Amino acid sequence: MARFLTHMTGALRSHGCEVIVLGAKELEDAQRNNAVLRILGKLHVPWLVIYWAFVFDAWRAAGYPLIVVTSQEYVVPFGFSKQIPIYHDIIQYFYPRNRKSLLFYRYYLPWASRKMGFIYSVTNATGRMINQVYGKLPYHISGVPIDRQFLSPLGEVRAGEYFEAVWVGTLAQHKNYQRVLDYVKQDVEGTGTVAMVVPRDAAPILKREVEALGLGKRIKVFTGLSDDELSSIYRRSDTVISTSDLEGFCMPVLEAALCGCRPVVPDRATFRENFGRFGVLVPQGAAYGDYIKRAEARFERSEVMEGAQAHDKVVRDRWSASMDEIAAAAIVGSTGEIVRECGHFV
Repeated sequence: MARFLTHMTGALRSHGCEVIVLGAKELEDAQRNNAVLRILGKLHVPWLVIYWAFVFDAWRAAGYPLIVVTSQEYVVPFGFSKQIPIYHDIIQYFYPRNRKSLLFYRYYLPWASRKMGFIYSVTNATGRMINQVYGKLPYHISGVPIDRQFLSPLGEVRAGEYFEAVWVGTLAQHKNYQRVLDYVKQDVEGTGTVAMVVPRDAAPILKREVEALGLGKRIKVFTGLSDDELSSIYRRSDTVISTSDLEGFCMPVLEAALCGCRPVVPDRATFRENFGRFGVLVPQGAAYGDYIKRAEARFERSEVMEGAQAHDKVVRDRWSASMDEIAAAAIVGSTGEIVRECGHFV
């Protein structure tokens, strides 16, 4: 999300738009200086309500500008004609963090989305899913930003430890990280190692589980990597695997494919849309080991990189066009009601 937000603010500023970031960090800073927000916090008002109060104050003080929502949690209950939401996934609709999250994603967000009447989604698969669960909404594909660090020249020499596969994610329920452990455990004759990249707080948990299963020699756990360090692992890995039940885009797989990793991903709509032409699709419940071998036999690294670069261009072009449209809407409506007279806002 941080990378997504950085690219968006940069793109809009390059179009001459004034951009104010109103995220969790900004709210935390405001709570130290704003008496009303401090009182709401002491009264144990839900975080989301405090956030809405914070945004409303900033929105009003700025002259009621357009709001571009990059996370579903930030859709606010006012000024619907001045909001454009970008949906990269709706995972919490299916896998809510808690009861409050369930109420927000299952009831409030569908209502708010229908009220706004138009959304961006990062893929067609996400747009279709939103239409299925939230009701029919016009949507446009926004694409996603990809960092240039993950582009790798063809024929580049790979130095360092090699990995049979790399997996990047969290230990959240829908990520199904146990399927990686199962694949390695079942591959009793295998010798290849797997790199698993997780957030800092998840690394000790995963390491204990790996050691308990006796897989310490074949699974290497990484955390806290810079973009350069992560791209180095991608370049030294033969395949990139995803075991997720639900994704909006699955950016790590495209990042890895740009470095030559062969995608081995679930046979689901988002993965088919993004990686079906240069990856291997794994049917639900199938073992990953066989499909990793198929990917290595089916695709050369150069084929994967060329396919990924072509898809990367499509994604970037969509992103650029979407930023043009959003910037035009922001400029047209910067002093009052948004006039939807550009591109997909008609």
